[in-house]
Order: sequence, then structure tokens, then C-alpha cells
Amino acid sequence: MPHAVPSTDLVTALARHYDELVEHVRRQFRGRGFEREVVHDVCVELLERPAALEARTPLAFLRHISTHRAIDRQRAEAARAALIESVPDTPDLHAHHEDGASALAFRQHLEALVAVIESLPPRARQCFLLHRVHSMTHQAIAAEIGVTRSMVTHHFNHAMRRIARDWAPAREAMAAGRPGR
Repeated sequence: MPHAVPSTDLVTALARHYDELVEHVRRQFRGRGFEREVVHDVCVELLERPAALEARTPLAFLRHISTHRAIDRQRAEAARAALIESVPDTPDLHAHHEDGASALAFRQHLEALVAVIESLPPRARQCFLLHRVHSMTHQAIAAEIGVTRSMVTHHFNHAMRRIARDWAPAREAMAAGRPGR
């Protein structure tokens, strides 16, 4: 039976078999390019936290540790790669070609739309918002508020007619023959 080797001898064995350990990791992980880093990690670990138990066969023990460190590194790289998404260039939401007048006009149109929606009767406003803002179907709205689907359609159509009548951009779209959405 081989004799036990103190943990300080593990560092000596690592130095003596460095190239062999690097080649072992390279073969095990098909040359992923991190072989030397893995063996360096093992060396640092042995220096910072010497093994509590003595290794009977230092080279086999070092191969075992190197394999597990390589697996850890491979998993960490896979996790990192999963977190990093390639995102296409995001559009510039604040277009630089817009002037203050168009921004002001947009804000005024938006405020006018909010005022028209707030002036709707409660059920018409509720049906309009649930359908247009929350993308609920008329059937789902009917179930939610406790009325028939035809009543939801009636309230929604009432809201759309009022918006088309009272909101200037909708009136302009209707006059130009473009149905507003």
C-alpha cells in the first residue's frame, strides 16, 4: 500500500506534473482553452486551503481536483453565456430630429385623448380601457364586470363613437377616410 503524502507534497507534485495535468484537462475537455487556468486554480486552492487529508496518490488526486475545477469553470461559463444575450441595436426612442413643436403637439393630443376617455360614461370607459389597454376580449370583459357580451360591445362602440367625435386626431383620420384604431 502506498504511503500517505502530506498536502505540502501536493504542491510539489503539482509543480512536477504541471504539463501532464494541463494535458489531462485539455484531453478531458477537448481543448476548450482553459486548461492552464484550471491548473492554476488548483494550485491557488492548494496554497490557500491545504488538503485536510493526505493523498495516497498525489497525481491521481490532482487529476481528480483538476477535472472538478474544469467542470466548475465550464458550468460557470455556460451560466454566464446564458445571461448574456446578444441584443440588436436599440432604436433611439428620443429621436433627435423632433423639434419642440411636434413634442408639444403630441403631448396636447395625448392630454385631449385622456380628457375624452375620462369624460366617457363609467361602463363605456371601463369597457374601452379593458379592451384597448388591457387587451381583454369582449367575452372576458363581460365575465369580469357581470354583463352580457353584447352589452360590452354596446359600451365599447359607444366609447369609440365618442372618441371619434370628440378627439381631433380621430376626427381628422375619419375625415381623411382612414379608420382610427
